[in-house]
Amino acid sequence: MANTGIAIGVIVVIIILIGAAYYLSRSSTTPASTISTTGTTAVTTAAATAAATTAPPSAVPLLTKFSSTSVAVNAIKQANAVVSAPDGVNISVMIPAGTYALVDNSTLQAYNFTIATFNIANVSSPPGYTNQTPAYGFAFEVNGAINPAISFVNATGSPVHLTTVTHYPNTWYSWAYVGGAFNASAGTYTGGNYLIENAWSYNATSVTMTNVQFYKPIMWIFTFGPANAATTTVAAAASNSSKTSVTQQSNSTNGYTGYGYT
Repeated sequence: MANTGIAIGVIVVIIILIGAAYYLSRSSTTPASTISTTGTTAVTTAAATAAATTAPPSAVPLLTKFSSTSVAVNAIKQANAVVSAPDGVNISVMIPAGTYALVDNSTLQAYNFTIATFNIANVSSPPGYTNQTPAYGFAFEVNGAINPAISFVNATGSPVHLTTVTHYPNTWYSWAYVGGAFNASAGTYTGGNYLIENAWSYNATSVTMTNVQFYKPIMWIFTFGPANAATTTVAAAASNSSKTSVTQQSNSTNGYTGYGYT
């Protein structure tokens, strides 16, 4: 009887030891698996957060209105407007008598015309012209809209070219800049791309540049760089009958006269 009791006791101890071993093996494996999975997730999340934090933002062009001048235009008479640029130079525009605004197939005799200048951010040099540095933007508006679908026309619907004058030498240029979105209430123009270089006449004596091709209310970008080599020299009579050297940029039409192309 004593031996039987000892045997039963040994069996009970063995069962207890086996149970304890099984429990310890389960408790040591599960936490290890849990820690490993949690650690991997934490590292992945941290890496993703760091990447999102250090990734550079998209450099979207942003033009912010610096100054503007608006005039109420009545097509029966001439109108004029002058605006100041961020560098202090004035830009003037003359709207000839007989100039209507063609908006959504409606010819408007009375409309609000604005000329505005803009500070620029994230605007690069024109493609292929890295020696030209962007200075600032300027635009025409009709009833608060910058839109190439609008045109300045005469009573029969033919384009009317406005005369735009500013005071820079022939180291200055401008480009039609289209495709952006204009927020009139915020005074911002977001996005956009260069389209064509404009054609200006340069007067070395008065240090002025004149464009007589614009008939669209769009955005333009002024740039500056080396002297304009693509010019031909012509003689112009000054008021004192002496000759003034004037340069006229040589460009072909290509259907973009409304954007400032010859």
